[in-house]
Amino acid sequence: MAKRRRKGKNSLLGLLLAVIVLACSFFFDESEPGKVTNTYLGDGEAYIHIIDVGQGSAALIQEGNKGILIDTGEDDYGEYLVSYINSCGVDELEYVIASHPHSDHIGGITDVFEAFKVGTVVMPELSEKNIPATRVYERMMEYILDNDMDVLFPEIGKTIYLENASLSFFGPVKQTEDLNNMSLICKVNAYGNRAMILGDAEKEELSSVYETVLGEFESEILVMGHHGSRTSVYKPLLNAVNASVAVISCGRDNDYGHPHKEALDYASKNGLTLYRTDKEGDIVFRFTAEGYEKVK
Repeated sequence: MAKRRRKGKNSLLGLLLAVIVLACSFFFDESEPGKVTNTYLGDGEAYIHIIDVGQGSAALIQEGNKGILIDTGEDDYGEYLVSYINSCGVDELEYVIASHPHSDHIGGITDVFEAFKVGTVVMPELSEKNIPATRVYERMMEYILDNDMDVLFPEIGKTIYLENASLSFFGPVKQTEDLNNMSLICKVNAYGNRAMILGDAEKEELSSVYETVLGEFESEILVMGHHGSRTSVYKPLLNAVNASVAVISCGRDNDYGHPHKEALDYASKNGLTLYRTDKEGDIVFRFTAEGYEKVK
């Protein structure tokens, strides 16, 4: 269990975050809040890599030598993650997304910062009440502040781009002290092929997203929430995604019993082809104008 942070230090981090929010407002134009749009930009190919980082999450959206990285797994996977990204020929990360501040999603982030040219760090905007009292979060924020990195707190409907691939944000829709439900929920769109990535969002947040966000949920690929936990099987939203393929990122023989029976049953009963990092390791899909295919 993490030690409790002294009130003064927590307040200082809250103040620093407020300064970052104010500064970033001058550098980024937000899309229309509350509405998600999809964009088709051209020909070529893009890849989505669901990287095996054990009981954690990391995904790379790649076009050529550029990428968007979503999460980094625990800190003991940092070296592997850097090596994997290098092996793909990626040497520049336009965006690094910290979906929410749990160690299994941001533990390796400083290794990534040190290894690659990073354009912008993307994270959910936290309130002073839900800033976590953990060293992994402090280390990330200290690195960002010490290196004067650009930070984006995306509103719902914000879309970021590589060349012909885009990523749009569907959540979180409200502040909560449950950091799983502060997860950035995002949808990749490349050449008309789509992948919905739910982070660790649980039923409460998924319900709010389903009921309030004006956007197209439908996607060919669904990266299921919270490593295949029963707490993230919110059927109305999953049905709206209407995927053909489901992916679960989880560790072999993990202590949480992930993926849970409810997630496996949902995939089976709805005819989804299921891939799991604990069974297959790294999983890669190629997107082109002709469609998508699993290449690893």
